[in-house]
Amino acid sequence: MRKTIPFFLFLIIFSSCIEILDDIKFNFDGSGTFRYTVNLSSSQVKLNSILALDSLDGKKVPSLPEIQEKIESFGMKLSEEEGISNVHIDTNYTQFIFKIQCDFSNVSNLQRGIENAIQSITTDLINENLSYDWITYDSRVMIRTVPNFESWSLPKIKTEDSELLKKGNYTSITRFENLVNAFENTDAKLSKNKHAVMLRKSAFDVFNDHTAMDNIIYVDSTKY
Repeated sequence: MRKTIPFFLFLIIFSSCIEILDDIKFNFDGSGTFRYTVNLSSSQVKLNSILALDSLDGKKVPSLPEIQEKIESFGMKLSEEEGISNVHIDTNYTQFIFKIQCDFSNVSNLQRGIENAIQSITTDLINENLSYDWITYDSRVMIRTVPNFESWSLPKIKTEDSELLKKGNYTSITRFENLVNAFENTDAKLSKNKHAVMLRKSAFDVFNDHTAMDNIIYVDSTKY
């Protein structure tokens, strides 16, 4: 039996131009709101042509109904997780734009919730080297990382697609009720009100060096 490409990796791997927005807001008490958007509208023609195939590179291509089912299951599982509430998933299967939003009581609940939701719908990516510990926050210091894609055993990106990936972006925004005192990634930018930090890299850079999006942010613990 041919192995099926995991549904969300199928969407990302085989889309040449991708826009990702990773947005998280922290309240004073460590709770907050997480938003994640994947926009593949620039690759919709290519994705539709691949969806018409039965298999690709020896792996079964998931059908659109299968992708829809997985996304719905992910949302249902996430909404059942401890410390997770107000889960909303918006999907546009014409332009291939996917948005997820949820509130969390603390970042530990957020990480475990996403981990459990992913594991409930696929076992293809589960291995001992894959870490979901991508964020920590203790009201003074926030540390963010992007998972190491090399541990996911992803297919190699074709040369002709590399140039298109350079046109896509991965944007990370971290917002606080507290004032931001400093941050370590020199490519990041501080908002005018000093309550948010934005970091943007090309999708090509992030896929080739996951540490490009790493950042440590120091915030004032005093309430204003």
